[in-house]
Amino acid sequence: MIPAPVNFRSRLFIAFCAAVPQVFLAGHASGAESLQRFHLIRPDGSTVPIVVTQDAAPHTRAAAVEMAAHLESIGGVRPKVIEGSPDPLPEQAIWVGYQPALDRLFPGADFTLKHPEEVFLIGNENHIAITGRDRWEPKHSVVEGRRFPITDQQQEYGTANAVFTFLQDQVGVRWFYPGETGTDYPGPEALNITPFQFRYHPQFRSGIGLFNQLARGYIKENDMQRWAKHQRLLLDSFSFDGGHYFKDWWEKYGETRPELFALQPDGTRGTFPKDPMRRKLCEGEPLLWQTWLDEQEKRLAAYPHHDVLYTMANDSYYEGHCTDPRSRAWDPAPTETDVRVRMSWANGVTEEWPPLSDRYVHFANKLSELAEARFPDRDFLVMMNAYGEVGKPAPVKAVPRDNILVVSVHNFLLRHEAMRKEEKQQFAEWAKVSKQLFWRPNLGNQGGTQTGFPDVPFRQAMEDMRFAAEHGVMGVFFDSLFEHWAPNAPFYYLLSQLTWNPYADGNAILEDYYRRCYGPAAGPMKEYWKLMEHTRQKMVDTVALPSVSVLRSHQFFTPEVFQQARAHLAKAANATDGTDPKFAARVAFTRTGLVHTEALVGIRALMEKAENAPEERDAVHALVLEKWTAWESIAEHFPPFAIATKRLGFDPGVPKAERGEKAADSRRIMGFHPRSPLSKRALREMAGKGLDLE
Repeated sequence: MIPAPVNFRSRLFIAFCAAVPQVFLAGHASGAESLQRFHLIRPDGSTVPIVVTQDAAPHTRAAAVEMAAHLESIGGVRPKVIEGSPDPLPEQAIWVGYQPALDRLFPGADFTLKHPEEVFLIGNENHIAITGRDRWEPKHSVVEGRRFPITDQQQEYGTANAVFTFLQDQVGVRWFYPGETGTDYPGPEALNITPFQFRYHPQFRSGIGLFNQLARGYIKENDMQRWAKHQRLLLDSFSFDGGHYFKDWWEKYGETRPELFALQPDGTRGTFPKDPMRRKLCEGEPLLWQTWLDEQEKRLAAYPHHDVLYTMANDSYYEGHCTDPRSRAWDPAPTETDVRVRMSWANGVTEEWPPLSDRYVHFANKLSELAEARFPDRDFLVMMNAYGEVGKPAPVKAVPRDNILVVSVHNFLLRHEAMRKEEKQQFAEWAKVSKQLFWRPNLGNQGGTQTGFPDVPFRQAMEDMRFAAEHGVMGVFFDSLFEHWAPNAPFYYLLSQLTWNPYADGNAILEDYYRRCYGPAAGPMKEYWKLMEHTRQKMVDTVALPSVSVLRSHQFFTPEVFQQARAHLAKAANATDGTDPKFAARVAFTRTGLVHTEALVGIRALMEKAENAPEERDAVHALVLEKWTAWESIAEHFPPFAIATKRLGFDPGVPKAERGEKAADSRRIMGFHPRSPLSKRALREMAGKGLDLE
């Protein structure tokens, strides 16, 4: 039976989340050490069975099988997985998913799950129950993904996430980064479980948005996606499209319904910008509202579990907005705000106008009202963006309806401190008027997150994830992290853990990471990551323009910094001599990130030399190409997942003879390759203000 749809308008779950710490609570108030432990592997070597609910949802069943494999990796014996309630009941068992027998085995326990994605785990001397809220309708298990169909769709995956919670927090498994080397198992003593109980539901309902390019339906299942699943990111319950909803409308309606599109100052519609995917709409046109409603009806008929209806304006936020009086009637009068934005249209026409936040809110409110009338039996949110200079300032007078989900594109994560302060202020103003709030920052490349540098502002992550949670955010979507694991693994891990619980102690998470990941090398590795954080932050805060800072990386990641970093890694490597080889392998994996960073920082220094000395450009560019060839030779031997070289235009799987100039195809290496020159924006910023180099 499928539970009734969740009423997303209620934000009571936020207060609940804040009040419940993510710890496993002893089942009795006194003497947890004296409690009889439950041995998952008995002294005689036999195992307790894992019992899965009859006709369990696909991911519940898969998680039970995966748990058996993890327990085998720890104890050497694989537990048997049984589907359905055995008769007679086993004297001891791990129960995955709720079934009525649990009421007898755990008298007084409340297995009711009232909140989205809620998990409830409980264990006594003989049984462990791992349950979570699942919503699953087999006839709607096949859905269209961004690239590939998804064949095992659920609406909620609570039990699967409960299994991974049990493995991490109770058994002690750690998934530090993708692949075998990044997985850490405790000793067999971890399979002796003290009675406990734990109830929790995450505030952030869209976890995979953290690594949105690892989402199901976007890539085929691989080790990176499995890592996201173990972090309880992949199997989230809230569908979110982080893009711009109307980008295909010109192709669909441009010829037959031109009145849907933005009126330009020259009297034409839909003629600017040139890119059809960026053309804006006439928000005040009733035919637009009707056309949108008809599309939503088709979407809901194809898949009735859509919980979001999208209204996000197309990209290129300065250009081509509607000048129709019906649309402009929703804007504040120039006398109502001092804020101005320069809008542009074709033929160089520009105009100063108040931001469009009020217009966006009015438009979303109108569509929300009409959708409620058209679909009175549905419960959904209507999504709009607070995006760019035209939408980031909070509205002057308009107030979003209760079911409007405001997607905040306020960019304070990974940015310099002055920008963080301004963006947070605007974010907080939106939080005051919005009942539903999402956080979707554009991460940019200020600290080298795209280039594969150690972009690891640990302190910022702790502050910002909690800040977002305290302001009522219900989900996150980052645009984008790029899976460069060797230079960033502990930062990715920290972000993932804080997405599951933004109120967790980030420093404790990092200390656990260093201790478990590096073992006897924890001390020098902690110093290494502190050096990376400090150097990165100095670069970002000193060079205050996002397009410029990574281009000045050689002035901060200096030979002296690299010498210190190598010394920390050498000390760490020495500390692992004679110990479990996994610790040395993880230090070596981290060293790959440093090797990569040092190579690209050197390349960037040469590129700047060529930019500043045109008469030497050809000779310097020839040297740069030699450096790229050397980097490619090294990159061919990088361990799996260390550096996402394909994002930098280099695919080691392509034979050398077929590569040609492929490296220049990537905009991620702008300013790092002779055939990937600086953008006009970067050139303007480098020539202007924003540098405060000592």
